[in-house]
Amino acid sequence: MADWLNKVAKYHKDWIQIAKTLGAKDYAEDIVQESYIKLHMYSSEEKLFKNGIISKGYMYFVIRSVFLSYIISKNKINKIQIEEFFKDKDFIEIPEKDIHKFTVTENLDKEEAFWKLCKKMDQELENWHWYDKSIYKLYRDTELSIRGMAKDTSISSVNIFHTLKKGKDKMREKFSEDYEDYKNEDYNLI
Repeated sequence: MADWLNKVAKYHKDWIQIAKTLGAKDYAEDIVQESYIKLHMYSSEEKLFKNGIISKGYMYFVIRSVFLSYIISKNKINKIQIEEFFKDKDFIEIPEKDIHKFTVTENLDKEEAFWKLCKKMDQELENWHWYDKSIYKLYRDTELSIRGMAKDTSISSVNIFHTLKKGKDKMREKFSEDYEDYKNEDYNLI
């Protein structure tokens, strides 16, 4: 090992502390050791020492670079081609005349009635005031709670609550009969 690297290693605890402040926590020791390897491979005494004193800024950037490389490699997702995934899988060829055996048709009427009811509700929603419609759609189409919506939109949660309550009451009043038909499996009445 180069003599100048021994001088750098004398401040090992300081380098560990830098790695920890960057967020390395349990891996701080590994990050610093990797930094020594990078210094040995790619740096020189002239770059690291200024007037015989270690450049702590230079060391900071080396440690940060190693830490960021570690984070990037840790978060990297290995992508595979779909063909590669299925290449060793065996698939059974189903003759077209037998496909009906594998399709679910028993609840088709129920599904169609459900989507018809949803479509009617969406058409009703389009007639609402833009503010009421926006709040209702945001609540319906996202996983946000009322508090989450208040935080994201800077609208008071009380206001959001009352707008949603008013909207739900409107929908209930307008579509309660259709919903009863749906529950009673009178799909043709919807």
